[in-house]
Amino acid sequence: MNSTLLQTAVEKVLGKEPQLYGFHHMGGGEINQLYKVITDKGVYFAKVHDLDRYPKFFDKEMFSLSTIQKTNTIEVCNPIGICECEGMEFLFLDYVESGPPSETYWYDMGQKLAQLHMHSNRYFGFVEDNYLGITPQINHRNSNWGQFFIKNRLMPNVRKAAENMYLDIEIVKKFEKYYQLVEVVFPEETPSLLHGNLWKEQILVTQDGNPILCNPSSYFGHREMDIAMTKMVGSFPASFYESYNSTYPLIEDWEIRIGFCQMYYSLVNLNNYGMPYLPSVEDKLNKWVK
Repeated sequence: MNSTLLQTAVEKVLGKEPQLYGFHHMGGGEINQLYKVITDKGVYFAKVHDLDRYPKFFDKEMFSLSTIQKTNTIEVCNPIGICECEGMEFLFLDYVESGPPSETYWYDMGQKLAQLHMHSNRYFGFVEDNYLGITPQINHRNSNWGQFFIKNRLMPNVRKAAENMYLDIEIVKKFEKYYQLVEVVFPEETPSLLHGNLWKEQILVTQDGNPILCNPSSYFGHREMDIAMTKMVGSFPASFYESYNSTYPLIEDWEIRIGFCQMYYSLVNLNNYGMPYLPSVEDKLNKWVK
């Protein structure tokens, strides 16, 4: 990243010829590089990636952030704007000055997530498709959660894994039986607005010690999907689940259904990162289908 390119991006998003005082690289992953950008208008996060790699990626992220923000339930990184410069796409957000978590950080997180999940809609899905990480995420509307989950989450990823030669014909046949279980295993609930990618690295700490969310992959889905993600890469503390349940109690046997929810995330990992993630898929499948 050079200062001239960044100055141009800053001007496109902030306008009125802001002065770029400095910037530094904060890290990056498989999609974006992250910078702290200091200007006379304020301090910002700038996320950057090659424009041709993930079409409309930042538009969809910004829409998810704005959708959660409008619920006034839990704080998110405030999106400022998007621009394109010299084959790169930029997303600017207000910079989050981090501090130590408060004593009630995880309790507050559980309560606020439950309040977010109380925001509902008539259908499962979203007004647009988006991404889960680098994976395109289909959000075609459906009034039935089991059917939505099968058609929009499981089937596309099973098909892709078979095309990638990660799943053989016998495993694919097992999934046909697994779909029958998925259609009936979830209790009926109204659709909940989800973060959609809720593991620990997507939750920051504000200077006041409060939780703030970033990198959502939102849609209206079964709320156990967010809960399942919190247990994918190390569980959240017990106070988080206690607070959530005291605010919006999960339906009995939710712990049993966690594996069904996690199957989606395991399939995504298999398609993105290969055979090391096959055992995670097979274990969940073989638990229910012989």
